[in-house]
Amino acid sequence: MTSNYRTLQFLLILTILGVPFTGFSQELDLEVAGDEESGYYVKVLEAGKPLLSGDGEFSLKLSNLDLSVEDEIRDFRASSYKKTETGISLQKDIYLDEFDSNLSVEVRYHQVSSNLIKKTVKLFQPSIPALYYSLIQKNVPAISPERYVTFEHEDFPGGLVHELYPSAGFITPEGNVVGFLTDPGYKNHFTRTTRRRFSGRGGGMIGMRVLPDARLLSVATQKEQGSGKDYIQYTFGGVDVLDRGSAEKLELPETFSKVGNLEVERKDSITELKFKDNSKAGIELMTPMRDQKVYTVSFLAKANAPVSLKLYRVKNGKRTKELEHGIKYIDNFPVNTEEWTRFKGSVLVPYIEKDSIMMFVGVNNPQQVTLKLKDLEIAENQPFEKSYNKLNLGEPVEKVTYIFSEPWKDQKQFKISTKTRLAEGMGFKGSEVEKMLYANFQMMTWITSVEDFTPFNVPNMNYSPDMYNRDSFWSVISTHNKELNLSIWDQWAKTQTPRGAIGTIITPYMGSIEAKDNEATIEWLVWGLLNKRRFGAELPQEKIELAADYILNEFDENRDGICASHFSMSQIDVMDYNPKTQRMAANQGMFAVALKTIKALGVAIDEGYIAKAEKEYLNFYDEERKHLLFDKDYPDLISFTDLIPEFLSLWVFDEPMLTDEMVQNHLDQIPALNKTQNAPYPEIGTTAPICIRLTDDGYTYMDAEYQPFGEFGENNYGNHARDGYYYNGGSWLRAEYTAYVTGLKHGWEKAEKRMKNRLWAEIHLNPNWPYSKEFIPTKWNDYDEWWDSTRGLSWNVFVLMANEFAGLRDPEMDPDYGQ
Repeated sequence: MTSNYRTLQFLLILTILGVPFTGFSQELDLEVAGDEESGYYVKVLEAGKPLLSGDGEFSLKLSNLDLSVEDEIRDFRASSYKKTETGISLQKDIYLDEFDSNLSVEVRYHQVSSNLIKKTVKLFQPSIPALYYSLIQKNVPAISPERYVTFEHEDFPGGLVHELYPSAGFITPEGNVVGFLTDPGYKNHFTRTTRRRFSGRGGGMIGMRVLPDARLLSVATQKEQGSGKDYIQYTFGGVDVLDRGSAEKLELPETFSKVGNLEVERKDSITELKFKDNSKAGIELMTPMRDQKVYTVSFLAKANAPVSLKLYRVKNGKRTKELEHGIKYIDNFPVNTEEWTRFKGSVLVPYIEKDSIMMFVGVNNPQQVTLKLKDLEIAENQPFEKSYNKLNLGEPVEKVTYIFSEPWKDQKQFKISTKTRLAEGMGFKGSEVEKMLYANFQMMTWITSVEDFTPFNVPNMNYSPDMYNRDSFWSVISTHNKELNLSIWDQWAKTQTPRGAIGTIITPYMGSIEAKDNEATIEWLVWGLLNKRRFGAELPQEKIELAADYILNEFDENRDGICASHFSMSQIDVMDYNPKTQRMAANQGMFAVALKTIKALGVAIDEGYIAKAEKEYLNFYDEERKHLLFDKDYPDLISFTDLIPEFLSLWVFDEPMLTDEMVQNHLDQIPALNKTQNAPYPEIGTTAPICIRLTDDGYTYMDAEYQPFGEFGENNYGNHARDGYYYNGGSWLRAEYTAYVTGLKHGWEKAEKRMKNRLWAEIHLNPNWPYSKEFIPTKWNDYDEWWDSTRGLSWNVFVLMANEFAGLRDPEMDPDYGQ
């Protein structure tokens, strides 16, 4: 295939996907500064004028492993340089007399495009078993900027930046934005985890006592800006140890507010809460906590019911959203009546627009409960800082950052640009939305912990610190990155139980014993097969056979081809089934895919048995209703998830299980909602519900009477308060788009329009959130009703592989393909 043909093909694909072609007037350039005596460094120019100033390339903090010897290199300059085809390379060999060690440094500037530069710092030492280090990349504007911007704030005052996506920039007097980006955490060795699970299986999330990379990204404080110091800085490899630093106990208010039906008594140091009914109740008090600081919240408690602890932002005297950066989902902190139980957790408060913070302590469902509290404290931490990145003997390491410049348009465009420019800097090619999904996935993939640099993928910041098998499966297989696919697949292999099940979740700093009869083990086998085909991976046959035995024995102990499970084998996993259920189409389809996979992996299995399981999947198609039955007990429900097994069968094995008529009829009945004149095809909706109830008049959402999810569904969907949200009609991009591609393969004529509209909706339906989301509501009145917790879901990146399968992408567009 000639390069001209590839260019034409690429432009055609971009046209199909609706990619805007944008030109940039900003011309960035590179110039060597300094001299032989003082050392060399690089100046970044824009239109011939210095864009950034500074005395060197980076600073480096070093220590040996017992922290007894420390050293620092400030504002590194090189001893030599050379110009390359695409930029400039700086080099220097340094003798570190504090460690009796040699250090080789290379700094490479690569001009990716006229407005995008990639900077790589490479370190190598051949002298000492290991050094701890942290690398500081400070970017100083040549001229004082008009203001700073971050991913979430278009006028950022300064200080630490802890947001959904780690990017920041400054606005020049000419009205351009200069943005700064980082390589993913698994490459640059950082993690954005700030909390862990409690011991046991309850409690929610608690802020950690060791906070890695709390200042990964920071901006000059207002005090620094006032004294003429401007910068945007990345700090790689820094960790805050709270219990080795100091802490200042803050004074709490004497007064508090009662919430709910309860009596409150104070006896000496003990506050006693007596609840009068089973409605949520407790006390609320304003705290002295302020943004861009780290705090410790602690207390002792006794009760015969779990404790709930919440922190809320307060703006203009009104309580708004929950604060999520540390304490999270603490509805059931386990305590008892016999002894005092201590709660102690950190809270990293990011920039919250100077809002106040209110604390709630109480019980969610009190039933003749008395809660006793004492020693309630909030302390402001001044942590002990140290480095945790390791420069091992004979192993080079690299830190990569990016600089881009373009005209400032608005905050929405900055959010889009920070993603598209990162994808371009990493060598990725594709449409705008593909670049954004790719970049979102990269920023959700970091290292496991300060002691474990194994790659780790989380769904989004709301789910952090957990890596879910099913999320990482759909996320990582979307890329041709061999390192990610093999390393994360191998991590999941290590969770295999003696019976053969693959765990559902890996969570840093705590364990998880959750390994159950959902689709995790099936997806692990499919993933293994893909790794074998793509990368020639040698799979652990003993583990493969053990997983195959588990699937056969757990899902079909009678060997009749009918799948039975305690859990859903789709993402709609809010219900447990006791005894096992056989009534779900997705389960039967995934079981058939599992049998195909087992056979492809070389495990002996009868073809007739596979055919029987496939036939049972087809039997879920209702000829009268003309769709697959999501749940046989609720035949009016229809779901995209029932087509996921068909997609996997087509994609992995090039074998359909369903007929064209079945797939087309199924998709025809799922309504397209959220119509808007701005969409590529305004005559149809832009999103569709993942699960909806069909009626004679069209559709309706679930309610308490027609409810397949038991107590969960009755509590969440019974009063129509969540119509169009989550699994009651939310629009989930990965499942929806994958089903559309399945329809495309089965000749569904509406597929391309629905695909294009759905991708448009992900970025543009809510102009405040131009990025990947867990789901989009299909019934809402105002953008404020959209759930903050849904922002940034990484498994939507599977759109890339779906587009490859649909013929809309070439594998070569992935920078890791063929490496």
